[in-house]
Amino acid sequence: MGSTGGDPAILPTVLLFRRPDGAFSAALRERYRILDFRASGETLPAFLAAAAAEPEPPRAAIVVGGGSVLVDVSFLDALPSLRCVVSTGAGVDHIDLAECARRGIAVGNSGEVYSTDVADYAVGLMIDVLRQVSAAERYVRRGSWPVQGDYPLGSKLGGKRVGIIGLGNIGSRIAKRLEAFGCVIHYNSRKPKDSVSYKYFPNVHDLAAESDVLIVACALTKATWHIVNKDVLEALGKDGVIINVGRGAHVDEAELLVVLKEGKIAGTSLDVYEHEPKVPAELFSMDSVVLSAHAAVFTEESRSDLWEYTIGNLEAFFSGQPLLSPVHADSLSYSCFPLSTMESMAGKPPILLLRPAHAPFIAALRERFSLLDFFASGEPLPAFLAAAAAAPEPPRAAVVVGGGGSIRVDVPFLDAVPSLSCVLTTGAGVDHIDLAECARRGIAVANSGQVYSTDVADLAVGLLLDVLRRVSEAERFVRRGSWPIQGDYLLGSKLGGKRVGIIGLGNIGSRIAKRLEAFGCIIHYNSRTPKDSVSYKYFQNVHDLAAESEVLVIACTLNKVTRHIVNKDVLEALGKDGVIINVGRGANVNEAELVMALHERKIAGAGIDVFECEPKVPAELFSMDNVVLSPHVAVFTEESWSDLGPHTIANLEAFFSGQPLLSPVYADSLV
Repeated sequence: MGSTGGDPAILPTVLLFRRPDGAFSAALRERYRILDFRASGETLPAFLAAAAAEPEPPRAAIVVGGGSVLVDVSFLDALPSLRCVVSTGAGVDHIDLAECARRGIAVGNSGEVYSTDVADYAVGLMIDVLRQVSAAERYVRRGSWPVQGDYPLGSKLGGKRVGIIGLGNIGSRIAKRLEAFGCVIHYNSRKPKDSVSYKYFPNVHDLAAESDVLIVACALTKATWHIVNKDVLEALGKDGVIINVGRGAHVDEAELLVVLKEGKIAGTSLDVYEHEPKVPAELFSMDSVVLSAHAAVFTEESRSDLWEYTIGNLEAFFSGQPLLSPVHADSLSYSCFPLSTMESMAGKPPILLLRPAHAPFIAALRERFSLLDFFASGEPLPAFLAAAAAAPEPPRAAVVVGGGGSIRVDVPFLDAVPSLSCVLTTGAGVDHIDLAECARRGIAVANSGQVYSTDVADLAVGLLLDVLRRVSEAERFVRRGSWPIQGDYLLGSKLGGKRVGIIGLGNIGSRIAKRLEAFGCIIHYNSRTPKDSVSYKYFQNVHDLAAESEVLVIACTLNKVTRHIVNKDVLEALGKDGVIINVGRGANVNEAELVMALHERKIAGAGIDVFECEPKVPAELFSMDNVVLSPHVAVFTEESWSDLGPHTIANLEAFFSGQPLLSPVYADSLV
């Protein structure tokens, strides 16, 4: 028998079939006489026989969730004294519930302890596969960004039709979170839920046919084994995505491999597998998949809560009270295209185009305007601008690349084209435009408005989930084959309850706040002035905001005031458990001091989409597991890219018709 504690004449006997940490083990031994299978060194049959032969045989057992120990007929026959089984997981597919019910054995699970963490992780996995976070992270780490250029576009989260299989504790939390992102929720479960307005589907095939994303969050039973099969995958279609945070056997893994190889679905994020920790080797080379080591439940906070909850279930049983989380057998729900330049089109106003653009956007511009295309001209910028200024009808408007591109709209630029009266940038940031000089000359300036706002907010949340829950880090762990050898991956940190400080509560910052509220975060913020429209706590300076936050999200514009707004003092105020997320501009953060703080563990981690000298990324970051690196892709989805063209054209048409611009930017209006 394993080690015991306390007075055996007083303490009730409990079997333990999982490896507890020191604090949990001590708490158990204060209350119970523990017979520890793992500590015994015996085979399971010998251990059970010895336990049954004890003077006071055990009446309760703690088993690991989804573990190798099955509580089946043979297990129960070996321990006829057993009257309570408590699983430390939400899933109970390793327990024969019907047989336990027949014998009058109470069964409890982890209840809702893990529900929020699994829901958070499911959303993180969904953002990862749609926005290609882990794939882009590998791209940055291997040094491809400066050589191969921008990473391919991802897909927008907002507006996606998400089908959830199993709308229980976890599924309903996933739905709540995704509603905050603007997703349309459908679901399948044993029966419709009167408490929700989501569309119900009685079978999974029809749910898949009406969904863009399918999330598996149900219990594993005979009815749900391989519930996602070939027919369901084909119904989901070539643009569809599967997220599995249920059990590996919910999905026919062999069929999933086939449809991924053949491009019959777009991608998948998997936290669970049929034969874990064995992961199909074919998945390791696929960039369309995100692989996680069954880590959805693992946070420091939930692990701590679990021990208290498990002891609460045992105390309820031994005092003759109902279990805190009883489980019954019947309760489971179940391009850039160069075109000729300097061509004059009669009747169409000329405009400067100073950004590479895809063919549909070019075609739409050419229908309305005479294009003077810098990137297609092959000329140096000074020669191009001089030729444009000398044209019979010089341009009055210019479309320039967003994101602090290499072309700066400054005094020399404006001097070279004195006819210019309107500058449109295709990004939200305007740090490459001298707004004060434009205002002095009476030149109207507009940006992309809210076109990118939801996508940037989505990626900010995705980066935060990735850092806290170690998604990309665990993905590398799985891909290099470490899971079967080294065992379960390290615990992450819970998102719910985190104090999140947002620098810049504009279009993007307010959307980040809305999304994080749905996860149970506490929002603080800093901006030029307080916002009367929100109830979040306002901080006048970033240092004090950092001191009162566990996460600092940078979503402000870059100007003289916000350059290096996050410096050594702010990082030290955030502290060793703090996390930085930057979706603003690289120069909002003093990069050298951030690298130092990460290296010295003065902060816990960072999720970075922007860099001071991009595409150059500090080489020191490549070897750090506490950072997530993204190649400035927060704005890049197929959908926002498509929306950008009409928005830009609408701004141009407003300008040429003498109407106000749709998304004007003023020198004194920046958050």
